[in-house]
Formats: sequence, C-alpha cells, structure tokens
Amino acid sequence: MADIKNKINLLKSLILGLGIIFSALNLTALCFAKELSFEASVDRNKLSLGDSLQLFLSFNNAQNMPAPELSNIEGFQSRYLGPSTMMSIVNGKVSSSITHNYLLLPLKLGVFKIGPFKFEHNGDKYTSNQINIEVLKSQAQIPAQSGSQEEPMQVKDLNDRLFVIIQARKNKAYLNETVPLTIKLYVNKLGIRDIQYPEFNHEGFSLGALDKPNQYQEVRNGINFDVIEFNTSIFGLRPGEFKLGPAQIKCNLIVRKQPKRGPDIFDDFFGRYETYPLDLKSGDIPFVVLPLPQENRPVDFSGALGSFSFEAEAAPVEVKLGDPVILKMVVSGEGNFNTVGAPKLKSETGFKVYEPQIRQDVNAKSFEQIIMPVSLEIKEIPALSFNFFDTGSGEYKTVSRGPFPVKILKPEKEEEVRIVENKQLIPPAAVIKEEKLGKDIIYIKDNPGRIRKKNAYLYNNKVFLGCQLVPLFLYLFTVLVYTKRQRLKTDVKYARGLLAPRKARAGIRQARKYLDKAEARKFCDILFLTMQEYLGDKFHLSSKGITISVIDEHLRKEGVAEEILDKLKVIFKECDMVRYSSSQLSRENMWDSLKKLEEVIDYLQRRRE
Repeated sequence: MADIKNKINLLKSLILGLGIIFSALNLTALCFAKELSFEASVDRNKLSLGDSLQLFLSFNNAQNMPAPELSNIEGFQSRYLGPSTMMSIVNGKVSSSITHNYLLLPLKLGVFKIGPFKFEHNGDKYTSNQINIEVLKSQAQIPAQSGSQEEPMQVKDLNDRLFVIIQARKNKAYLNETVPLTIKLYVNKLGIRDIQYPEFNHEGFSLGALDKPNQYQEVRNGINFDVIEFNTSIFGLRPGEFKLGPAQIKCNLIVRKQPKRGPDIFDDFFGRYETYPLDLKSGDIPFVVLPLPQENRPVDFSGALGSFSFEAEAAPVEVKLGDPVILKMVVSGEGNFNTVGAPKLKSETGFKVYEPQIRQDVNAKSFEQIIMPVSLEIKEIPALSFNFFDTGSGEYKTVSRGPFPVKILKPEKEEEVRIVENKQLIPPAAVIKEEKLGKDIIYIKDNPGRIRKKNAYLYNNKVFLGCQLVPLFLYLFTVLVYTKRQRLKTDVKYARGLLAPRKARAGIRQARKYLDKAEARKFCDILFLTMQEYLGDKFHLSSKGITISVIDEHLRKEGVAEEILDKLKVIFKECDMVRYSSSQLSRENMWDSLKKLEEVIDYLQRRRE
C-alpha cells in the first residue's frame, strides 16, 4: 500500500511539473511573438449632437503599449479615458491585449470617416482600420417661436449651440477713458456645469472688477438661448492699436452615454451621463487707444476723463481770523473716477490750505477741504475750477464755482491783568495787659496726645502728591480719547485702516465655523468678503471693486513680496470657483485658504507697523 501511494504522489508531481513547463513555453512563445494587431472600434456608429461615443484602440498580443496621441479628428473633440487590459487562455493558447479608451464628442452633423490611425513604437509601425460614423440631428428639435414667420435655424454644428462672444461699447477710446465690456456665454438646450469666470487677453489695458453674472434668455437668429453675461470695464494705459480677447471660458458639458444592451433597472439612475471638459473661446476685438490732444489743454489739467458736473460750497462764511472754513466739492457724472483729482483754488494767497478728505461713490466723488484765513484783508474765497476732457465731444472743459464772499472778524482781545496795590493799615500799638500772677505756669500733661513729626506738612506727603497727578492723567486720557474720536470721524482713511484687522478677525472666526461644518460655499463667501473688506480698508480702496488685478497693481506699487501676491491670487481663484460654480473644496483646501489669508493679514499688519 505504501508503494502504491508513493507511485501515485510521484505521478501527480510529474503531471504538475509538465503543466508548469507547458505554460512557461507558451508564455515564452507569446513574449517572442511578433504577430501584433492594431484595431479600432466604437460603441456605436450613429449618434446625435449632444451625445458622445467611445473609441477603443486595441493592441492584441501586447500589454505594454502606450496610449496613442490622437491628432485632430474632423468633426469631433477627443478625450483620453484610460487603458484596460485582458488575458485569456483558449485551448492552451495564452493571448493578451491592451485597449485604450477615448471619449469622442461630435461638433457638427454629417458622415465622418475616423482613421486609419497610425502608431509607431520601438521602431515598429502599426496601422488600424477605418470607421464610419454618422452624426444626426438632435432628437429634440428646436421649435420656431410662436407667431414668428421665420423658419428656425438648422443647428448643424455644436458651435451653433454653445459659444462665447466678447463685446465692447466702442472699439476706439482715449487714453484712460473707461469703456464697458461684456462677455456672454450662449447655451441652447445643452447641460453645462462648473462654469468658470472668463479670462481674456487685455495687454495694454487696466481691467475692472467682474460683476456677478446676469442670467436671462435671448432669441438669436430665431433660436432661444440661455445667456450668462459677465460685465466689467477697461481703460487703455498707453496709446496704440491693441486686441482685446479672445475671451476664454472653461466649463463641463454633460453628455449622454450609450445605454447598455439589455434591460438594466439601474441604468436609469446611474451612469447615464458624464461630463466632458470644454475650453470655449470667442473672437478678438481690435481696439485703438487715442492719445489726449495737446491743443487747448489747460495748464492744471489733472487727467480727468468723462462727462462730469461740478458743484461746490463754502461754510461758514463769517469766521474769526484763524478759524477754519470748509469747502465741500462734488464731481458727478460718468467716466474714469480714478483720474479725478480735487479741484484747485485759483489763488491760495491769504489762506492756509490743508489736504482734502476724499470719498468715492459709484457715480460721484466728493472732497472736503479745510482752508484757514490768515489776513483780515480777505473779502472772498477765490473761485474753484475743475478741468476734464469730455470724451463725447473730444474737447477740454473747465467748470468753475465761486468766488464765495466771506467775512473775517477780529478776534476778541484778551483782558489785561492789572495789579492793584493795597495799602496796609498800620496795626495799633499793642495793648500791654496787666500780668496776673500764676498765668505763666504750665502744668505737665498726663497724656501727651497725638505726636506729629516736626515740619511734617501735607505738601511734603508723597501719597498726597501722587493723588494730585490723578486729575492730570484723567485729563490727558480724555483729550486722547476725544482726539482719536474726532480723527475717526474726520479721517476716513485712518478709521478704515484702524478697523481693518478687527473686522478681519471677526470674519476669520465666522469662516472657521463654516469650515468646521464643511459648508464650502458659505466658507468661501465669508472668506472672500473678509479679504475684500480688509484690503479695501487697509489701502483705502472701494471694497466692492477689489479684484486680483486691482490689488495686484496696487500692492506691487507698495513693494509687497511676490509670495504674498501669489497667496492672494490662489484665494481669489478658489473662492470664485466655489461661489459661482458647483466646484467644491476639501476640508484641507479650505483650511489652507484660511491659513493663507491669516498669513497675508499678519504680513501686511507687521509691514505697516
């Protein structure tokens, strides 16, 4: 029995060894095989605009072939999805393959020939077969507008249903003249998401803040489009001929997958749609920036451009010599208010003039300036003049207000101090009283009473002297508080700069709460608002107009480190992505953005201090 068992075990070992050798020989033969085929296939040959198909490039008898780079395929955009490998053993023969998957998005109607694809690897050249694909009209036809006599435009190209345009109110403007700019994204019966803010070439121009986009519908060539409109403004920085654009908007197109064969109850809920990234570009706009004419240019022209009106008043008009008079001036209208400076007095003789306080609104800029008369000869405040270049008429204009009559009063004389000498009456002669016996005897006291050190007067007591300083300190403290409050009321720049870190700390605390709750959108809203208000208050700018281009230009003039500018750009970009699209930030990214903002604020505070 033992011999039989040994023989059986020996036979099993022999069979197992032969099997291993046979498999090794097959694998070796496979490695040295040169019969490698290259095939192309698709999951369907007919589809409509708005759908997608998958392209499969398969290499049989190979597992290490890299993905071919597809050149431009006529009528389609392509995106690489990834590889898949397969190995099989049939009748003792081992075969393997690698398939590279691509997503194809049709761009227009027609019948297209895809391939043959050519690929070269390690000196060997491979050529695939050719595939015919037909792109049909969308299953949901675009109806004509009710009551319209025009036939609806036949959509034969995806670019007819999804495109971007850039428009300027005019394409010729003077140096520093503000021109409104609009970028529109048109979408017709397509699903898009993750829409990013537009970017475009604006070399030679200063770009204003992009407003929150408007959404509405617009009929264009008989087709109803959903429109997303972005508005901003630009002004030229130097004369010359330029190009604005192209405007670029990145988004994801939602495309429908080919349904699986056979019934699948889960196919209605999962895997029916996927996203395809798009990089949409508009055309560009030729733009000419004209220099300001030198003819009839006022000597004191400060660069204001637009169409403005100017009003001014002086109060009070009856003051004592040395008392202040406040000039209130308002420039309103349309134009580039960044170039509007404070109007000047035609003559400053007889006055001490201080720097004006400035406040800017949307369509107005106001100035408050203190002047102080230094002579009783003054009868009026000289006229105020404001010069600007009217971009509509192409002429320089000057608006004057005043002069303003004023009455200067003499200050009241201080009362002279008069010293009156009082004559002392000579005291009457001392009356010598008759001394009585015993009146000069002093008895010894049993209790000496309270003993006080000799010459221990109150004014020599240190505690008493210290108490006299308390009213002085209280007075100085009151003066400091009053002075600070007055400065907070009159010096807007100082007040904003003083309150900036306090408001920023409050905003950061609020952002931490949303970070803990993982509410990315609310977190980015409060983080963006905190950053806008801090930078606006810190540098005395309009908080609502803070953008990365505005703050980058301002901080570079201030000599801020490039590392700080990079951190601000990252925060602006991440906040915009979350606030105006469906993108999300992880908790780590939210924490990193909050930390970057704290580092920026700490740097700017220490730098100012």
